[in-house]
Amino acid sequence: MNDAIDWEQLADERMQQILLVDDRDDNLAVLDAILSDCGAALLQAKSGEAALEVLYREEVALVLLDVNMPGMDGFEVLRAMRANRRTRETPTIFVTAYARDEQEIVEGYRDGAIDFILKPVSAAVLRGKVQQFLELDRYKRDLERVNLLLEAQKVYYESMLNAADEGVLGLSPEGRVDFANPTALRLLAAEPDRLLGTHFTEIGHPPAAQEPSWENTVFYRYWKSRRALRLADTLLQRLDGAPLPVTLSCAPLPGANSGSVIIFQDISQRKKLEEQLRQQAVTDALTGLLNRHGLKQTLAGSVLRSARSGRHLALFFIDLDHFKDINDTLGHDFGDLVLKATAQRLKDALRAKDVIARLGGDEFTVIVDDLEDVEHAARVARKLLQAMEAPFELQDHKLSMGACIGIALFPDNCSDTDSLMLAADLAMYRAKSLGRNTFEFFTPELNARAKASMLLEQGIRHGLDQQEFYLDYQPQFDISGQRVVGLEALLRWRRNHVAVQPDIFIPLMEQTGQINRVGEWVLETAVRQRRVWQQTGLLTDDCPVAVNLSPRQFTNAQLVPAIARILRENGLAPAMLELEVTEGILMENTSVHRKVLDQLHELGVRLSIDDFGTGYSSLAYLIDFDIDALKIDKSFIDHIDTSEKDVAITASIIQLAHNLRLKVVAEGVESQAQLDILRRLGCDYVQGYLCAKPMAPEAVAQRFAAPQKP
Repeated sequence: MNDAIDWEQLADERMQQILLVDDRDDNLAVLDAILSDCGAALLQAKSGEAALEVLYREEVALVLLDVNMPGMDGFEVLRAMRANRRTRETPTIFVTAYARDEQEIVEGYRDGAIDFILKPVSAAVLRGKVQQFLELDRYKRDLERVNLLLEAQKVYYESMLNAADEGVLGLSPEGRVDFANPTALRLLAAEPDRLLGTHFTEIGHPPAAQEPSWENTVFYRYWKSRRALRLADTLLQRLDGAPLPVTLSCAPLPGANSGSVIIFQDISQRKKLEEQLRQQAVTDALTGLLNRHGLKQTLAGSVLRSARSGRHLALFFIDLDHFKDINDTLGHDFGDLVLKATAQRLKDALRAKDVIARLGGDEFTVIVDDLEDVEHAARVARKLLQAMEAPFELQDHKLSMGACIGIALFPDNCSDTDSLMLAADLAMYRAKSLGRNTFEFFTPELNARAKASMLLEQGIRHGLDQQEFYLDYQPQFDISGQRVVGLEALLRWRRNHVAVQPDIFIPLMEQTGQINRVGEWVLETAVRQRRVWQQTGLLTDDCPVAVNLSPRQFTNAQLVPAIARILRENGLAPAMLELEVTEGILMENTSVHRKVLDQLHELGVRLSIDDFGTGYSSLAYLIDFDIDALKIDKSFIDHIDTSEKDVAITASIIQLAHNLRLKVVAEGVESQAQLDILRRLGCDYVQGYLCAKPMAPEAVAQRFAAPQKP
C-alpha cells in the first residue's frame, strides 16, 4: 500500500531482549541467574563501548547498567544512549555496588535513568522491576502495531477511494464539502482548494433553485432523519457552471454529530445514449431504412394481416458478399457509401409497398406480402440478386459485389415473428455455406434444428408434470471446512434416464418464460426440504437453503407474494431462505427490480450476490441494496493458487465485503491449496468439490446426521 509503512515491524513477534552491562563476570552471572526465567532473551556486554554496539544493533526492551566500569562508566553510556535516536527511549536501570550521594543520583535521573538498584541485588526486587518494564514494552509494541494497522487501513481506504469510478464527497453537518476523492474533483471540474469548504447547495442545486438553503434541501432532511437517499437520475452543477447528470446516493455517517457521505456516478454518456436510442428507435441512421426494432414492429403487423387474409408472406435476410473485404481495403467510410447504394438498389428492385430494413452491418431484410405462391418469392430473390450483381461505381472505384439470401415463409415455416426471423437467418447462413450470390429457402433440415429447441421446450413442460426435475444440494462450509453453514439448491433434469445439462435447459426456460413456473417449483421444493431438516434437527437454524433467482423472475409481479406464501405454508422462517441474484439484476437498477429487492428484504429473507466480480462491480450498488453476502465467482478461485492477480482480486473483494459487513462465500473450491489461501485471506465460507459435491436430500441427511431436537 505505502512504502512508509514498516511491514516488518507490523508483523514483528520476536522475543523481548534485556541487555546486562557489567565489567565483572560474577555480577553478570548473578543477574543472568535471577532473570533466566523472565521470558526475555538476555544479552551481555562487559564494557560501555560493547554495550553501545549491542544497542545500536539490537532491539532492547530494558538495559541493566553498571555504574562503575573502566573506560566509559554507566553515566557516559547513558548520555550516549540519549543522544542517539535509536536508543534514546530505551529504559535503563543503574545497578551499582554502593549508594552515591544525592546529587549523583539526581544527575543519573536527569541523564535518563529510570531507576537505581543497589548491589547485592535482591532477586525479588529485580524480578518485579524487570517484569514491570517488560510489560510496559509489550504495551508499547502493541500500541505501535495498532498504529501501523490503522495507518495501513487508512492508506487502503484512501487507495480504494482514489481508484473508485464513482465520485465520493464527505459533507460536514452544516453541508460543506470536507472531503473529495480524485474522481469527484474531475467530474465537478474542481481543484481541491476550490471545492473543499464549498457548500453543497452550490453543487447540488443550480443558482436558480427555489430552495437554496441547506436546511430546505432533501439531503438535509434525509441526513437529519438518519436515512439514506438514493436518486437514480438527478443533476449536480460543476464548478464551471455546466450541469452534470448523475446517479447519487447520500447516507449519514455513524455518530450523532457526524456529517454524511455522497457517492455519485456520471451518467452523461448514458443520457446521450438514451437520447440517441430514442431518435433511432425505428430508423437506421445511415440508410434511412427501418432498423431492427422498426422491422420487428412492421413484421408483426404484416404477419397479423397475412393470417387474417390467408395470403402468404416472405421474409428475406440479405447478407452482402465480400463486404468485409471492402471495409478492410477501402475503409469504413467507403463501406458506408456501399451500404447506402445497396439500400437504394433494393428500393429500386422492389415494389413501393415492400418493406426494407437494415439490421446492422451488411445485413438487410425485406418483407414481401400478398405472395401468389412460393415461386413468387423465388422470383423476388432472383431480382434482388440481379440488382446486386451490377458493379458499384463509387469515388472512382468500380467493384462487383453479390449477396446471399435466406427466405422464410409465413405460415408455411413459422407462426410468429421471432421464429420467422430465426428461420430466415438460418436459411441465409445455409446459402452462404453453399456458395456466394445465391438464395435458399428455410428447409426441413433447418427446420429440424428449430424443432429440436421446441421439443426441448415441450420436454421441460412434460418433465415438470412427470417429476423429471429434482434438486441436489451443495453444502457451504465455514472456512475451517468442518461446519456446514448453508446449502445451495441446484436444479437437475433427468429425461428418459439421461441427464440434461443445466446450461442447455435453463437458458431455454429463461427465453420461453417457463423459468417462472420452474422457479416457483424450485422455491417450493427447497423450502419444504429445509423445513423437513429443521423438524428432524439435522441442521441448525442459522443454516439457510439458497435458491438462485433469474432476471426473468424479477419481472414477475407474483414473485414476492409466491415466496411469502411458500414460507408461510411450510412454516419456515424467512431467514432460513437465501436468494442469490446476479450483479446484472442490481446494475439494471430498474424501478421494478429495486421494488422487488426492497420487498424481499422487508420479508426477511437473506440476499446474496452470485458470481460477484464477473460483471460491472460498483461501490454504489453495494451501499444501495441490503445485501447479506457476496459469492466470489469460480473463475477467480480456479487459479488462485497460481495467479497473484487472482489472489489480489480475491483479497480486495473479501476486504471490501468485510468493510461493508458482508459475508463472503468462495465458489468452486476444489483443492486444499485454494482453501489454505482463502483461509489466509479471511474468507468466511467456501463451497466446492473439495468439501462436498452436490448431493440428494438423502445423502445430506446421511452426511450431517445429528440427534433430533427434543
